Order: sequence, then structure tokens, then C-alpha cells
Amino acid sequence: MNRLGYAMGQRAIRARGEVETTSFSLLDREWIQFGDVFAGESKLASTLFTSWLPLTAGTSFLEMGCGSGVTAVMAALHGCAPVTAVDINPSAVDNVRANAERHGVGDKVRALRSDLFKSLDAHDKFDIIYWNSPFVESPADNTSPSYAEAAVFDPGYTAHREFLRTAPDHLTDSGTVYLGYSRIAGNIGLLEQFAESAGLTCEVYQENVFDIPHERLGTDPVFAEHADEAGHLRCDCTLLAFRRR
Repeated sequence: MNRLGYAMGQRAIRARGEVETTSFSLLDREWIQFGDVFAGESKLASTLFTSWLPLTAGTSFLEMGCGSGVTAVMAALHGCAPVTAVDINPSAVDNVRANAERHGVGDKVRALRSDLFKSLDAHDKFDIIYWNSPFVESPADNTSPSYAEAAVFDPGYTAHREFLRTAPDHLTDSGTVYLGYSRIAGNIGLLEQFAESAGLTCEVYQENVFDIPHERLGTDPVFAEHADEAGHLRCDCTLLAFRRR
């Protein structure tokens, strides 16, 4: 398990605290975020991942773990069709619908409650499947996380394993799976193993790397242990692409 990533995830949960329904600005638009939906906290990652995706008219699009639905709504605004957004949190499903209506694409975004692909039909296939995943691996025995924890942590990386195992069933022949990720906080080795087992290639599609002073993250010794000589942590927002071999 990535100790640094786990500490970063714990910090994210603590920093969030109690959140009320609010609004936020992203990609030159205003969005609503329901209080019990974990979304919009990482504006840099959401902005980068959404802007990097090849959202073109006529492309069928699925957003997994959609949160407030920013990327799904932007996909619809770019002309992707059909657009589906799924999340295990029922409030997130309502949140997507609210934002889709707010931006005039309420009739173009299908929002479903689903644990990964389980609520989709076998014939539902997409050119793009995108997930800004809970890339922090946590102990495998934490099997009942809250919705907020489930947006950050993946106990034993079981969700990533199942996601990559079943994603090919819902890809078009030339489709691509995109994963919003962080190599400093995730477990890229396990991810590559899962991709290999699923018959998928794994490559970096786009990446933004930046330094953060370790003190900014807190006093946990693990932050200082992983810092460079200048006291910085080399953080990243990485969009991974998975395609059939």
C-alpha cells in the first residue's frame, strides 16, 4: 500500500469536514454541489481531466463515479451523445440531474445510481468511459466506507480491479477507458497488473506535474519522508488511457 497516498487521502477527508450544498466555478461555468456529494474539491484535477478528454460531437460517453457531474455535463455540451453518468451515491445522481438542467442539457444526460457498471444493460457501450477514480489504496478490511471515503479510498484496490475487468464489456470496438489518477498517491503497479489481466494496454494520455512544499500537507512524518532535498513533494494529475490489446 502507498503510505504517502493513504496519508494524503486521510488529509483530504479531514479537510472536507461538514459541507453544505453550495456552488462553485469551474470551466467558466457555475455548478451546484450537494452537501453529501464529494465533488468539486479538487478543481485543478477536474479542470485538467475534463479539458484533456477528447469530447467530440457524436461520441458516446460514460462518466463513472460522476459526483456533481461536471464532466458528463461538459461532454453533453460538446455534443457527445449519448451521455450517461453513474454514481453509487443517490445524491450524486440527483446532483448530476440538477447541473444538467442548469446548463440546458437535462434531456441529454442520463443519470443512474450504479455500483460501477451493474445498473447498465449489456448493450450499453461507449466510445469513452471516464472515471476520476478513488485512486488511494486503503486497507482491504475497510469494507463499509462512507460515500465521501469511497470517493477517495479504494480498499484493497478491489474497485479498480473490477472496473478494469468489466469495462471492456461496455466499450465500443475502438473505445478508450480514461482514468483520472495520481501516480504519487495511487498504486500504478497494481493498476498495470489489472489492465494486463483485462487485455488492456495502459499509457499516460496527459499529465501535469507540480511541486508542493511538504509542510502544506500537514505534520504527518510521511510527507517529509517522501519530500525531495528542497522539501517538496512532486505531485501529479495524470490521465491514463486503456485500450484493447
